[in-house]
Amino acid sequence: MRVRYWSAVALSVVVVAGAAGPAAAAPAWRLASIPQSTATSNLWDVAAVDSRNAWAVGFEGYHPDQQGTSGSPMMLRWNGSRWSRTSLPAVQGHVSFQRVAASSARDVWVTGAPWSSDGNVTLVWRYNGRTWTEVPYPPGATPSTLSIRDLSVVDGHAWLVGHQGNTPVFHEWNGTSWQEHQPPTECVAGGGFVNFCFINAVKAFAPNDVWAAGNGMWNGYSGPLLFHWNGTAWRAVQIGLNQQQLTMQSLDGTSSGDIWAVGDGGGMGSGNVVLRGDGTTWQTVSGLSTPSTPGVAVGANGVPWVIGRFPMASFSSYGPTGWATVPAPAPAGSFGTTYNAIAAVPGTNRVIGVGYADLPGTSPLLLRAVVAEYVG
Repeated sequence: MRVRYWSAVALSVVVVAGAAGPAAAAPAWRLASIPQSTATSNLWDVAAVDSRNAWAVGFEGYHPDQQGTSGSPMMLRWNGSRWSRTSLPAVQGHVSFQRVAASSARDVWVTGAPWSSDGNVTLVWRYNGRTWTEVPYPPGATPSTLSIRDLSVVDGHAWLVGHQGNTPVFHEWNGTSWQEHQPPTECVAGGGFVNFCFINAVKAFAPNDVWAAGNGMWNGYSGPLLFHWNGTAWRAVQIGLNQQQLTMQSLDGTSSGDIWAVGDGGGMGSGNVVLRGDGTTWQTVSGLSTPSTPGVAVGANGVPWVIGRFPMASFSSYGPTGWATVPAPAPAGSFGTTYNAIAAVPGTNRVIGVGYADLPGTSPLLLRAVVAEYVG
């Protein structure tokens, strides 16, 4: 995925080693008190708009021996003092919420999917501060190979990204309807060579300033990808990592002038990559030793937090002395935790991670949703 290509946003790469020296004092993460859920439960995603409004979404009541006939959507809301259950969109059948994003407490979006389907189905709902309304999403309404991987919202515009077959998908809600935007030319098959581009993450800072990340391959290039939308077209961004068996998994930042992207082997290797962009250049920040990096969040102080999964769940932050990694909190007696997503609370240094804990003594193994919090 690295070939000689430049976007309309021409970016160069500088490699910087993780700073040596003593690690920073270990910050404290804690498990949040959340309403009891019915196992198996899991929180897939989390979004926050301010210190009094955050949402975590997933599912509960799913049993692996009852596929297609168990599992209900789960949504928790933070009101500034506690997590509680909140109103849910109207759903039919057994559904799992998958992604959540918000631009304000009156503009919250959630995607979900039914447990039983012959192919991928994507459902979309929007919250206006009072009620949930389903937003018809024709491309995802019927079973297909369309796989929506991430969601981002800004100024009334929502972005759904993913892939259909080998082709990346960029769908934008412009306030009245869905628009499908053409992928960069590098991702379009041609010349008898089978290209692919998979998009895993999207971060919108403005309707004309959106970033996406994933991985791909075409003639002369194979590796992780970054893309930028300038309001007119998507362009591939040079990051200098050709022939690296890595895929970008998550994006976050305070602006396009300070954005972080993380990736890993995507199940194909044990490496990882962390990139930092300033709007002109991208730097590869080395020194992070976890082989699985599914999420990154950047606090108001500019400090990034990265989820790690192996050999155990962890949270890593980067500062003047390099990376500091701490074990992720787990409920007493559990076999450990897995965190799926992480979000920073805008205007603060508070960070929220969501996922699940393995429950002991259950067969088959059951899971219980967890929320972890850090207040810097």
